[in-house]
Amino acid sequence: MEKVEAKCVMSRSPPFDKLLMVQCLKQQGHVVAVTDDGTYDAASLKEADMVLSTGIQGTEVARESSDIVIMDDNFVLVDMLFRWRRCV
Repeated sequence: MEKVEAKCVMSRSPPFDKLLMVQCLKQQGHVVAVTDDGTYDAASLKEADMVLSTGIQGTEVARESSDIVIMDDNFVLVDMLFRWRRCV
């Protein structure tokens, strides 16, 4: 749990590690967002509070379970989305 609290971003990790991190962060009261990486991440996508997926390279499974689909795969837009918050 202590190691999880110190992390902001996790990438290139096995699906179970991603799921465990999402669960630990949620247990600590955090709101957790996950981006799609493929069909193997279905469990962490389902567990997260918010799911972002990519429209071009993302899998169909991820797009269907997403709250936000980034149609042009440009993650720079994500920063803008979070700055606007409820205006979107």
